[in-house]
Amino acid sequence: MSNNVHWSDTLLMPEAFLLTLGCPKNEADSDAFAGCLTRAGWRITRDLGDTDLLLINTCAFIKPAVDESLEAIQQALEWKNERSGRILILAGCLPGRYPDDGSGGLEDFDLITGPGDTSRLEKYLSVQSASGPEPAGGWISRYLKISEGCSNNCAYCTIPLIRGARRDRSPEEILMDAEYLAEQGAVEIGIVGQDTASWKCGRGGISWLISQLAGTYPDIWFRLYYIHPAYYPDDFAPLLAEHENVMPYIDIPVQHVSDRILKRMGRPYTGDHIRKLFDGFENNDTMLSVRTTLIAGYPGETEEDFNELVEFLSKYRCIRTIAAFPYWPEEGTREFSRQSAEDLPDESAVQSRLARIGDLADEHNLIWADRLEGEIMDILADTPLLGHSRLDAPEVDGACCFDRSVEPGRIVRCRITGGTGSDLNAEVLK
Repeated sequence: MSNNVHWSDTLLMPEAFLLTLGCPKNEADSDAFAGCLTRAGWRITRDLGDTDLLLINTCAFIKPAVDESLEAIQQALEWKNERSGRILILAGCLPGRYPDDGSGGLEDFDLITGPGDTSRLEKYLSVQSASGPEPAGGWISRYLKISEGCSNNCAYCTIPLIRGARRDRSPEEILMDAEYLAEQGAVEIGIVGQDTASWKCGRGGISWLISQLAGTYPDIWFRLYYIHPAYYPDDFAPLLAEHENVMPYIDIPVQHVSDRILKRMGRPYTGDHIRKLFDGFENNDTMLSVRTTLIAGYPGETEEDFNELVEFLSKYRCIRTIAAFPYWPEEGTREFSRQSAEDLPDESAVQSRLARIGDLADEHNLIWADRLEGEIMDILADTPLLGHSRLDAPEVDGACCFDRSVEPGRIVRCRITGGTGSDLNAEVLK
């Protein structure tokens, strides 16, 4: 470590700032990186200002994420050059996908480490491994990683290239981290991985694991992310009925519903399989909130294929959040190696399709605003004036705006008074 590190006059500790790009899975990695830093004597701060160390946890799933990471790196290099002795660490998916080939350009980084690779950071900081992560951004809503990598090998996806095949963490490791998060005051814990629904051990699958967590920590909200449609657990609905602290929230990226496009994507299910799942969500006794992700303009997608997707999205009221992305040709994927110019819809058609999906998302927002108006709901306060409901994930879905100040971290009873876009307005009840 540099001898020129600036020490805080009041805390006598060097200060570090973590910049996390991408999705909640990266938040879990950032917590692990933060744990390494705090055990080595660094204080994590939310103000980059006069800090001594900057760790950038990058995303590189698709081109826009790569571009965002590169822009952040350029700004970080400027930060480092402002004062001698500053430490700059590059971590995450960008170096995982594009390792150093010796061509230069990375000399200004003091350390480069891949996604979730704390061992290199620990060695650099000369610290020993410890069981629990540290919060990179506060304790209210945290993320618990249960697996790493993915073995589905969808034709368009770079995750196996970046993170490798799926490796499930043991129940003992997961429960140990959950205990640590609970002891530190986490109010909500998101269960994350690249393919959470496929997690299993000798004692059971994902529903068994969540039941263990929810039963052990009845006062903590648990939310499951990234459910692959092919592996959706049939016993998830009974789990919701058994544990009120398991959120009635389904994060299920369907990508498409056209059988022809799904086959080309390498997704091991049909449109009818998706419709059957969503019929179950729609008719469930508990009000379920569904978040889904779609790809528009996939190679070979015709107007007929897209219209089938529109019909599907228009049918189900349970869909609360729609995230749509254009197809990006990513080097190293199967689709990249076989696509041709004739396969790709023209750019104007893709933008038109994305706009149509955006209109549908707006329609669903109106449906949900009407559906929830007057409902009495529990809202978790993220800030004094903003929180999120059981139906919405923090940061990625709609927020809830309070009519008066609330202590962050509290779960408060509210009456929903309306909504704007994906956000809700709430009257805090005494």
